Amino acid sequence: MTVLQNLIEPKRLLMTWQPSDEGASPRTRRVVGCVEKDGNEVVFRYLKEHPDFQMAQQNGFTGYSAFRIDEKTSEFRQGVLEAFLRRIPPRKREDFNEYLAQHRLPFPFPLGDFALLGYTGAKLPSDGFALVPDFQIGDVPCDFLLEIAGLRHCISDVSNLSVGDAVEFEIDTNNPVDHDSVGVMHNGTRIGYVNRAIRDVFRQWLNSGMVKAKIERINGKPDRPLVYLFTQVR
Repeated sequence: MTVLQNLIEPKRLLMTWQPSDEGASPRTRRVVGCVEKDGNEVVFRYLKEHPDFQMAQQNGFTGYSAFRIDEKTSEFRQGVLEAFLRRIPPRKREDFNEYLAQHRLPFPFPLGDFALLGYTGAKLPSDGFALVPDFQIGDVPCDFLLEIAGLRHCISDVSNLSVGDAVEFEIDTNNPVDHDSVGVMHNGTRIGYVNRAIRDVFRQWLNSGMVKAKIERINGKPDRPLVYLFTQVR
């Protein structure tokens, strides 16, 4: 098992959402909010002006349960970090090292709770939310575990994929949903895409020849496999 070595303390996390209903269409993961530090406070904001937010609302997004959407309020400052930490196991749990290992993180985890939320994604199976570090072009060297997006739309069988296989990336200018999406290529076949929340900085890294990745983990259900890449940026 590979362990992430070069970790970055993010300044901001992006909240993404996709419908939790497996039968929903489309199930595109959208950027709907951000979590960031403001001095000693952690602040959550809905990105109401972001096109993703508006598309998410059209697809059934009604907000995060702890932070109600209304016309007057877009920013929340009370209990933000605590609300999101409830999505992950506490560090004092006896099996916390196993939780870190699932995300290929070192034990003990050397960074703070803010970074921990970003590197684990703080995902629950019930609500479609996840947190993603808002990496910057200068955040190098950097290692992270990247879940391949859109896997089921590209391939129907993962039996040809193996842990340790190298992958490459290419800009998919013909994608009808995102004209600047970043495809994940395995032996010349597109098997999915880079998370749209980090695709802009990912493209910049690619243009500088800074990225390499390999398949690190394959799990999930037979009808909904999940594939994760160990990604290095240098």
